[in-house]
Amino acid sequence: MFKVTKDDLAKKTDAQLAALFQEASNGLAVTGSNLASAQSLLALIRAEIGRRDPKR
Repeated sequence: MFKVTKDDLAKKTDAQLAALFQEASNGLAVTGSNLASAQSLLALIRAEIGRRDPKR
């Protein structure tokens, strides 16, 4: 699926994070494969968004 690290996510803009989250969510819905990898990526993205804006 995607190979992304915390450092990669930290370098992305808010818009890029949102797009990546949407892309990962859509890919998961379409293929349903590699569930653990997709869930891990979504969790990393959520964590990065939370670090940037703790109110979310």
